[in-house]
Amino acid sequence: MTLELNEGNLIAISVAFIGAQWALLKVFAIQHEKALEARFKTLNEGMQSIKSRQDNERENTLRIERELMQFKAELPRDYVRREDFIRAVGTIETKIDNMALRVERAVLSKGGEA
Repeated sequence: MTLELNEGNLIAISVAFIGAQWALLKVFAIQHEKALEARFKTLNEGMQSIKSRQDNERENTLRIERELMQFKAELPRDYVRREDFIRAVGTIETKIDNMALRVERAVLSKGGEA
């Protein structure tokens, strides 16, 4: 059995070889495309996860800001500065002392008339 390499056989072998290479490249390209799609899908899922976490953080930040503003609004109502408290207590003590003096004078003036 002899193998003749005439022009027709040579062309057929070349076409078959090129076809095989083309098929092999096509398979590699499809596999590469699938790998890229998997990577993009993973990246997309990661980005969605990051976005949802950012949305949660934004909501938490807004909630904390609202609570802080509410606290700032309630603070003057519930908090008295030390100096203001001392001044108020001093005023009350002065009024009590003045009242005690008036009562004492009234008692002494009533005692002198009897």
